[in-house]
Amino acid sequence: MDTKEKIVQVAFNLFLTKGYKDISLREIVEKVGLTKGAFYHYYKSKEELFTEVVERYVLDISDAIYDNLPKDNLKTFMTGYLSMLVKFIDQTILNASSFGEKDSVTYYNLIFEAMRLLPGFNEKIHEVHRREREAWVEVIRNAKASGEIVTSFDANSLAKLFICSNDGIGMHVILEGRLKELYQEISGVWNGIYKLIEA
Repeated sequence: MDTKEKIVQVAFNLFLTKGYKDISLREIVEKVGLTKGAFYHYYKSKEELFTEVVERYVLDISDAIYDNLPKDNLKTFMTGYLSMLVKFIDQTILNASSFGEKDSVTYYNLIFEAMRLLPGFNEKIHEVHRREREAWVEVIRNAKASGEIVTSFDANSLAKLFICSNDGIGMHVILEGRLKELYQEISGVWNGIYKLIEA
């Protein structure tokens, strides 16, 4: 792992476990094993580092999930999405050092801090949500056209149902400290919806 990559990963873990405000630049530098001078070779400030962490672990991840899923079959899309979500959680959130499952609510704190601190973040996250909705609408339209599903719901409304159930269940599971049960919880609800519309 190169130094810049190590800085980003250590900073993500620290921002995730303690939040932006409670982490000093000195603490980041010490955890990475650098001097402040060496740190400034890579980043101008803690805010610039925070911006990169948010770009990578919030914005880029969301895009990567939807961009890499096939959109010709709703069932395959749902399964693929959940597999990628669990992989992301295992490799990033639950893998963070000194990070327990009950502390997983801090991932939401990271997003809320980004909304408050980073200029332009709100527009970027709205754009991510727009692309997320478009991906669901596309796969639902394809599923209707192929005869995979039959429903009187329009594609946009059904897309919102999948997205909002995911977001709501995710929030509940995280707040209750049951992040490892996320796949089961969302899968159960999504499969229930799918059975109602399956041809």
